[in-house]
Formats: sequence, C-alpha cells, structure tokens
Amino acid sequence: MTEADLLERVIAGDRFAVAQLISAHEAPLLRYCRALLGEDALAQDAVQETFLRLFREGARLRDVKALFPWLLHVAKNICFDLQRKERRMDRKHEEAARGTSAAVFAPADAAALDGELREKVRDAVDGLPAPQREIVRLKLWEGLTYREIAKKLDMTLTNVSYHLGQAVKAIGGRLRQAGLVNEEVVR
Repeated sequence: MTEADLLERVIAGDRFAVAQLISAHEAPLLRYCRALLGEDALAQDAVQETFLRLFREGARLRDVKALFPWLLHVAKNICFDLQRKERRMDRKHEEAARGTSAAVFAPADAAALDGELREKVRDAVDGLPAPQREIVRLKLWEGLTYREIAKKLDMTLTNVSYHLGQAVKAIGGRLRQAGLVNEEVVR
C-alpha cells in the first residue's frame, strides 16, 4: 500500500490506517521535535499536535504529494510556536516574580514590617501546594532559571511557569489581605 493510499484511508476514517500512519512517522517526528525543543515533554506535545492537525485537515490533504515532508513542516512550525509561547511565559512570570518579590522583600517601611513581613511571607509560601512551594523556593531563594527548575523537578517549562504564576498570585493575595503590600504593587 502506498502512502497516498494510506492517507486516503486515513481521510476516510479508517482507524487501522491511522494507527499505521502514526506508527510509521511518530518516532522520526519525535526525534526531530526533541532536537528542536531540547525537551521530551514539549517534543511529545508537538508531535501530538502535528497528528491532530493532520487529522483536522481531512480531504485537503489529497493535494499533499509527500506526507512526511508535510508532517515535518507542520511539526517545525508547532515547535517554533511552542518556543515563542515558552519565552512569552518566561518573561511574563519573571516580571511578575520580580514585582512580587520586590514588594515582598522591600516594603515601604521595611524596618517596621521586617519581622511581620518575613513571617507572613513564610506562612504564605508554606500554605502553597507542594509543587508551587518547591518552585518558589528554587526560583526566589536558590535563583534557578525556569529551565533548571523544569529539569530538576522533571516538569515542562510551561508547568513551571504556570505553577510560579499561581504561587505569585497566592502570595500576593495573602500579603494584600494582611495589609503588607499595596494593591497596585502585586498586579
């Protein structure tokens, strides 16, 4: 059976053909995406999204002359999109963490609030869910990068970014409730 025949059967909804297509192309696509992204979890996400796009295209794929080059092109674009998203998330959460850590560690009247502030910050961090607590500790107190944290905790960069963002919001909310930081500073 030719690849064109297989593709025609995929378009027709043949599940066996879908399994054959995935079996034939998943491993090389995964290697390609891993080389572009440098991370297994993101590479797996990219390959999954590549196959989803293949199946969404449906009948429009009849014009594709060679499927694997088309898959590589789609996978490359998805990898670049994921990298851009990761960079945006890194910048966003780095800025949020800097803003909150500045509010947390440098309040207007630091001498008067120092002991109370430290206790509230410690309580706020201790009250976080375990993944967020560990990420805050690694980021703010050990100074690790998002990539280093992701590697150390076996998480994706997106997960690290998400958990840190949630932690920053939770800590800021608790400090606002305690009256230790201004509303505008934490946002």
